[in-house]
Amino acid sequence: MKAAVILAFFNCILLCVGWVMVLYAYPRLPQKIPLWLDLLGQQHIFVTKSPLFFLYILAQTLFFIFFYFLARKISSRIAVSWREELFKEYVYLTLIFFNLIFIHVQRSLILVARQVERGVDKFYFYSLFGIILILIPYFRMRVRLSRRWKEEETPAQDSHTKH
Repeated sequence: MKAAVILAFFNCILLCVGWVMVLYAYPRLPQKIPLWLDLLGQQHIFVTKSPLFFLYILAQTLFFIFFYFLARKISSRIAVSWREELFKEYVYLTLIFFNLIFIHVQRSLILVARQVERGVDKFYFYSLFGIILILIPYFRMRVRLSRRWKEEETPAQDSHTKH
């Protein structure tokens, strides 16, 4: 329970950081701002400054809400308490990396608009996705190890109760 609460707290912090960054930067942006960054060598799409700039932070917020309710809904259907906690940890940990991706894209949009950078740091961007993919086998391994640990613990408790 403790780890899931800590991870959920850090997700809230990252979401707040994203909002503060966007709300602070928007009034200071030039009149032409990018809406898309070159991930695969495409051209930047510049438009007149508009509320469309908030599209990424709104998507990040919806992503946060979706993952939060997903973790609560699915974990409530898991009968084994230790597995429920592992699932919540996995979802919140994954969400942290998605929040970092959204923040990086927003930061890159701001810096491209101010002509300080040319786009996203592709190594960092793709590394975050790689870490998310690595979390899948990591979670499965933790479930197996926890299951073995619980199975080894149960017979030992049963033998103490028989005497």
